[in-house]
Amino acid sequence: MAEKRYDSILYDYFEKQGGVIILLSEDLLFKKILSNTIFKTIGTKRDCLWAYEGIQAGLKKIQQCQKNKIECTVFIERMIADRPSTDTIITLKQLLPDLRIIVLVGETKRENIAYFYEIGVNNVISKPASVNNIIEKMAFTLKPQGKLSEYMSIGKRFLTAGKLKEALEVSDKILSLKPDSPAGLMLRGDVYLTGKDHTKAVASYLKAHESSRLYLEPLKRLANAYDGVDDDQHLYYLKKLDKLSPLNTERKTGIGKVYIKRKELDVAEEYFDKALETATKEAMSLVGSVAEQITEAVGQSSPRMAEKYLSKVLESKGNQLSKKDISLFNKLGIALRGQGKWREAIENYTRALTISPEDEGLHYNMGMAYFDGKEHRMAAACFEKALENNPDFYKQSEVVSMNLGTVYMDLRRLDRALVFFEAAYALNPSNRMAKRKIETLQKSSA
Repeated sequence: MAEKRYDSILYDYFEKQGGVIILLSEDLLFKKILSNTIFKTIGTKRDCLWAYEGIQAGLKKIQQCQKNKIECTVFIERMIADRPSTDTIITLKQLLPDLRIIVLVGETKRENIAYFYEIGVNNVISKPASVNNIIEKMAFTLKPQGKLSEYMSIGKRFLTAGKLKEALEVSDKILSLKPDSPAGLMLRGDVYLTGKDHTKAVASYLKAHESSRLYLEPLKRLANAYDGVDDDQHLYYLKKLDKLSPLNTERKTGIGKVYIKRKELDVAEEYFDKALETATKEAMSLVGSVAEQITEAVGQSSPRMAEKYLSKVLESKGNQLSKKDISLFNKLGIALRGQGKWREAIENYTRALTISPEDEGLHYNMGMAYFDGKEHRMAAACFEKALENNPDFYKQSEVVSMNLGTVYMDLRRLDRALVFFEAAYALNPSNRMAKRKIETLQKSSA
């Protein structure tokens, strides 16, 4: 009976909704099984299966379907051309959050599957897969079953609208249908947390976790509930999540941040190493953001660590560097300067300028590196380049204006120095240093 219901869901999808399947796979056997499932078992007569061995061709078809408002479900291999497809999945989910994605895996660890769900995958099919297995997974992807799903949608809408009493009543209905429903218990916890009842929220999340120990969402809620409240408990649940889903780079970075806060830099570095290694292996699109997060986390506490990770990222990108990566170069230059490595900082900015030669920020930062090395004439030459590219770039920053004024004053270019100190003073009239410099320069020119 259930199998007929699943067949019916798929038949409606293809024949009534005009839905299609886009398959990104090099596996000809799976393509044949999927084709038989759609055209022989389900019995659809429409041309509704599009198969591609390369990612780019598949992405073009997905774009075309979106443009023409055609419902589409994507089947994608975990590995394509010997590379993880994680980047593609993350990009698709960012651009098209409602797109249904089913990942095809061969032999893979449970924790890898957990990560797919974390990045927004709707379902996972382990190969070799039977026709019945494909039908069931597709049916659940297209139409989640039962009253519980309907109640959850209603409860979430109440919660979003701030109707906590109504959302709590919906959670009661869910738990009356299924007493240990993790979804119902999490909804209950969300209601309590929104209502600032931390104790009851944690109790609900714990109960949800106990009822389904491999389900990550209750643990995520617990980690979130303790964030900023109890560092030990926050770390405990982050590490539990990391054990269940070790491919999540954001979480590894988050654990490292907690250790930075606790001044345990060595342990933080271990987690940052793992985060960057995983990002490089799984999804290059995450590499830059992971490095920026690490740099932000270590702040002034460890310029050495910031240098280490930013250098790794830039190295890993190789010939793929673009103007989007300029912020990484700027951050690396600051980390190098923070260690007194002004020459290395200049080399770093020189490399960045080959990518973005007209970036006034790079020219300015290179000038500051020369200034660190007491090379004031070279610093001024860099500042002149920055001003050529953007004559007003200093006008939004008191610090930049003061730095320019200081260099030009040291070089006895007093008229130029006065312009910059006046800009700093205009931005902050309580800047006594700027006021004194202006008075000195005005007297000397009188």
